[in-house]
Amino acid sequence: MLRTLFLLSILACTSHLFAQDRKPQSKAPAIKASVKKDSVDYEHVGSPMPRLLLIPYYDTANAPVTNSEMIIKDSVAHKRLKKRDKTLVQNKDKKRINNEDVQSYANLLVMMFNPLCSHCEDMTQLFEKNIFLFHKSKLVMMATQQMRVYLPNFVRSFRVAEYPSIIIGSDSSDFMEKTFLYQALPQINIYNADRKLIRSFTGDTEIDSLKPYIQ
Repeated sequence: MLRTLFLLSILACTSHLFAQDRKPQSKAPAIKASVKKDSVDYEHVGSPMPRLLLIPYYDTANAPVTNSEMIIKDSVAHKRLKKRDKTLVQNKDKKRINNEDVQSYANLLVMMFNPLCSHCEDMTQLFEKNIFLFHKSKLVMMATQQMRVYLPNFVRSFRVAEYPSIIIGSDSSDFMEKTFLYQALPQINIYNADRKLIRSFTGDTEIDSLKPYIQ
């Protein structure tokens, strides 16, 4: 199923960061997963967030030092990051990010994306420009295992690793298989403080549509 998701993501998005001409994104036909690992339907509003197990970017094999690690090595920046987000500093060497690591009293945004997708790049830039909106909410940027190799270049091209509010990595718990709507990338799922799904957005999304959910 992840292979199907990978192929759909390639079809749904433009491949290269430097592409100049971007055509409107065509939506892939909705395809339901043929096999569910449990009886819970995680796609509908009100459903619980499935088990999260993310391999964070800084644990990517043979990846260069990330921007966040370079910042943390600087003593002044370290203090600044520690004040803004103690969890990030304390957990910078974690091998996996799980549900407990993103538990809080604020909404959680999970963006399922392809690092080779131009629409995903646009959405990432939009979040960067509006990162000031994230006071309590976190943004988890999740790619498939197959796309893990492209994360270093993606993070170098953008600045997501510098922001305490953003966690980026690859899915290792079938989260995407359980929640992906097979419509368009990126897909943004929004979970409330109880980690129940309250809204899903697919494809190009305006920041004004997301603002009411960012805390």
